[in-house]
Amino acid sequence: MARPVESEFAELADKSTDRFAAPFIAMLRAVAEEDATKREKARARLAVVIGDTMAMADLIGRRRAILEFRAVMGTFDLGNPIIPRIPFAEAVDDLVRREPMLAGTAQDVAELYRTKHAFALAKSAETEVTGAVQRLLSSAFKEGIPSIPTAKLIADLGDWTRSYGHVVYRTNLNTAYTAGRMAQAQDPVVRTALPAFERYSVRDSAVRQGRKEDGGENHLAAHGLLADTKDTIWSKAAPPSGYNCRCSLRLVSAGELKRRGLLDGTTVIRYEPPGFAAFRPNPNFGKQRPDVSVYAGSIK
Repeated sequence: MARPVESEFAELADKSTDRFAAPFIAMLRAVAEEDATKREKARARLAVVIGDTMAMADLIGRRRAILEFRAVMGTFDLGNPIIPRIPFAEAVDDLVRREPMLAGTAQDVAELYRTKHAFALAKSAETEVTGAVQRLLSSAFKEGIPSIPTAKLIADLGDWTRSYGHVVYRTNLNTAYTAGRMAQAQDPVVRTALPAFERYSVRDSAVRQGRKEDGGENHLAAHGLLADTKDTIWSKAAPPSGYNCRCSLRLVSAGELKRRGLLDGTTVIRYEPPGFAAFRPNPNFGKQRPDVSVYAGSIK
């Protein structure tokens, strides 16, 4: 039996958290010590980790879509996802060996994330860490404390930095994973068998559902949304729909659509769940499909 996509994403997201947190702490130390050389090195290290992590998530998302296609065609059992535990370059080669269909795009995907997205995201993270240090120093100055030792700065902000790194990690991972799935789903051959996506939310107490503590966000209202993989609704409703969003997309087969009365010839009939009008992504999300945002026409 196929594992839920949300289960695969959760396993993927939990694998590299510690590896992702380390360069954030290194950035905090460099900022606290006001060392420009260390900041540059920390930024470069963070960019590599971000680029590698997002590229791998994208490729695993693509592979998942391919395996779902084969499962529907009766030629493959989805089984367990492959979550690499080896260095990035070797992991990419391993994925290509396991899935030759990725050979034409794997290196292009890796290069795209490293050159187009990783440095900008690392720079943004550096700005956030710098802001946190400056706010702490400003608060201390107002309280009559002229300076704070580096060790205390790191101690005071270490938990915040790890938490912020975790949010950045999961959010960018979800973006890349979804972008890879959406890109692969546009393959004409895949679309013949799997022409639609259905959106899933992790239905627990932490899911955003329009409460005051959710800041107005309501992700739960989109649970069960179903539409053609090319439907414009995904520009608004494809996850992630906010920071640290855990929502995911499931590919839906033509056979299932027929059984549910959601296929008219070759046209997918969009299904909006009751209460979908209450769906609210974070204002910084829901403006473009993840694959469009990531690739900007450079890779299909």
